[in-house]
Amino acid sequence: MRKLQKLAISLTVLVVVCLLLSSCAQTEAKTKIKALIVPKFEIGEMSGDFPGEAQLFYEHYCAGCEEVAIPNTTPTSHFYVNEKNGVALLVTGSGKTAAGLSLASLLSWDAYDFSDATIVSVGCGGASTGSFVLGDVVVVTAACDAELGHRTDTSELKNPEAKHTWFADESYNAYSCEKMSAELSDHAYELIKDTPLRTTEISQRALAQNFPNEEWASRNPRVAKGSALTGDSYWKGKQGHTDANFIVEQYGCPDEYAVTEMEETAIMNAAECFGLKDKVVSLRVVVNMDTFLKGESPESLWLDDTDFSNMVTEENSETLDIFEPGMENLFDTGRIVIDAVLAGEL
Repeated sequence: MRKLQKLAISLTVLVVVCLLLSSCAQTEAKTKIKALIVPKFEIGEMSGDFPGEAQLFYEHYCAGCEEVAIPNTTPTSHFYVNEKNGVALLVTGSGKTAAGLSLASLLSWDAYDFSDATIVSVGCGGASTGSFVLGDVVVVTAACDAELGHRTDTSELKNPEAKHTWFADESYNAYSCEKMSAELSDHAYELIKDTPLRTTEISQRALAQNFPNEEWASRNPRVAKGSALTGDSYWKGKQGHTDANFIVEQYGCPDEYAVTEMEETAIMNAAECFGLKDKVVSLRVVVNMDTFLKGESPESLWLDDTDFSNMVTEENSETLDIFEPGMENLFDTGRIVIDAVLAGEL
């Protein structure tokens, strides 16, 4: 009887040890992600055709990797992992809801170790007229939500000389403006500030014709630091430009208003939920302006139902012919940042 009891105890201990070893093995097997690249959309295929925000990064860091299904996420999410180099790529979908939910779903999934990952958020945007030109790459140092507040139109204002149609609401301050880590943003900027950037004759000519004799409009693209305005509705126009500058000033952002985009506050809010807010680098390349060019109007740009790929033409002032070289500018600067992360230098 005692022998049987000893045997039972021994078997129990053995089972417990095996379970512990199995648990340790599973923990050790979990892929540690060093760099998580977060573009927002792709045009067509992930490789080999006209590039959107994701393609060049996928081809360089995740070529041939199959899509990995994330549980409990949005239908806009597309996730790829290169387990050899520790790089993952998440295409979130456009807009704050898609971006925030996609990133939160991924970071909450325990199949991968994101505990020490640097999130490199990459994308395109519309430039602040008067300071930035087509082809610029902006290191975003703060992102403000354009919708969290109160908004009206000029016809509702009693004061005909009023300049702003957006009004702040302090109750949203905890999440309506997110400031990136100054140390990380400054380091990234120093790494990429002298990167040669592409432009096109058509884009330069369009700016020169719309803003004659204005020095800012005639310079070549460069890397700069600036604040982003995040909005789900794509907008253009002088009133929106005025409000954008006002919003950035109201929130006390460290740098001037630079670009409009659709996801960055959501990316930062999701990252903050998982203790990664200070591990986000945001890069935005300028592919259009926040005011109308070439005499176009809202009706001429948006009345017809057309997808984005059909709008990318030399004749269309939304993108002119700068989109593809803009994606190359984004990749050239983003690659420097990601390689520094992989080398342990950022």
